Amino acid sequence: MTREEIIAAIQTCAQKLGRTPTRAELKKMAGVSLSLVKYRFRGMTRALREAGLEPKGPGHLIPTEKLLLQWAGVVRKLGKLPAMARYQSMGKSTHVPFIRRYGSWHAVPGAFRKMAREKQMENEWKDVLAIIEAAHEVELRKQMACPGRMHGKSLSAAAEEMSLREPETWNPRANEYSRRKLLPGRALAGPPMNFEGLAHEPANELGVVFFFGTQAHRLGFRVLTFQQEFPDCEAMREVRPGKWQWVRIEFEYESRNFQRHGHDPNGCDVIVCWRHN
Repeated sequence: MTREEIIAAIQTCAQKLGRTPTRAELKKMAGVSLSLVKYRFRGMTRALREAGLEPKGPGHLIPTEKLLLQWAGVVRKLGKLPAMARYQSMGKSTHVPFIRRYGSWHAVPGAFRKMAREKQMENEWKDVLAIIEAAHEVELRKQMACPGRMHGKSLSAAAEEMSLREPETWNPRANEYSRRKLLPGRALAGPPMNFEGLAHEPANELGVVFFFGTQAHRLGFRVLTFQQEFPDCEAMREVRPGKWQWVRIEFEYESRNFQRHGHDPNGCDVIVCWRHN
């Protein structure tokens, strides 16, 4: 497909959906894969902007109340607290905004409970609050069933130290995150890491490519070529002492993106990722 055909496909999808399409929706509705978008535009963001649409996703701040209500909606649908991976498959955002604001996925229930109390939403979200309390009770029983974890603490003391407590109790910076302005158009980095040549953990696919380059020799790879279409890289890999094989490598920030982007497993031998989920 040409650039013009891809732009037309994006605009058609946007008209049908009434909003900016995601990569998965573009693939499903128009047969346009992310690898093709990367090849023609070097990324989804540029393609969306050339189609006259506003990109949604990383770098766009979601209001805290909206974020927590989205989480609560998933809780209500499941009837239980979602694991991080489950939320990412059902929610409208990833886990990243929660971790950035509260420091831990386990702090989200306490954050929602606090917001519901402050905004007087307790009746509206009574079922979700009951699920949170039930999960809290289960965790307390686990603590009590393992004396080594209690270390002589009383039940109330154990409850006070649990991750389900409200975030400001255990994370003094939680409220700061909601006040810090996220500058538009600026890249996001991961946590600091102690590694020569890379100050922070990768936060996107390009960071994974760079880090792989620094570690390829230690991991037993000799890179032959990089390319914009799928798969991203071809290399030789030492599979036995002194024996090398040609392999095709696809880089992803999260391994699950391989499936989300619609890649053919038969066209790739190795996924190199920062997060395997």
